[in-house]
Amino acid sequence: MRPARAAWLGAVLAAALCACSDEGGRLEGSVTSLLDLNYDRAEAQLAEGELAVSFVTQQGTGTNIVLKVSARVADMLPEGYTGSLDVNLAEVLASGAQRGAVGRNVLDEPARTFPELRLGGLKVKALPSQQGQRISGEFHVTFVNGTHTYSGRTIFGSFEATVP
Repeated sequence: MRPARAAWLGAVLAAALCACSDEGGRLEGSVTSLLDLNYDRAEAQLAEGELAVSFVTQQGTGTNIVLKVSARVADMLPEGYTGSLDVNLAEVLASGAQRGAVGRNVLDEPARTFPELRLGGLKVKALPSQQGQRISGEFHVTFVNGTHTYSGRTIFGSFEATVP
């Protein structure tokens, strides 16, 4: 291969690799036939005993939360713990509330509620602890059967999230 052609091919490959990133993607599951679950980036936060992973898109100057998976984890974390965590989102706590919750907040879309979880899990390889940190993990949820639009449906995905 001639040097000029090799340099051009190298530049094209480098541009293609830089254009790809681990940001953005699409969540999967049977809910995707009802809702657009494409997102630009994922964000993770641990605050006031709640671990939350939000899948977001930008819309103008605002931010849409395409999906937020959150879990009450205060009782699961020893002081100063920053390691991995595997949460049963469908677990019912002593208060009667479920440990996990799923939400959505998208501009120009009616407020969405989701049924309780029949099954669900959220795994992170490390807890979010400092701004700019990247964490990875996965989640899956199956909603209870019933008459709600999302009854019996699923959502799942893996993520690389940034702590805002």
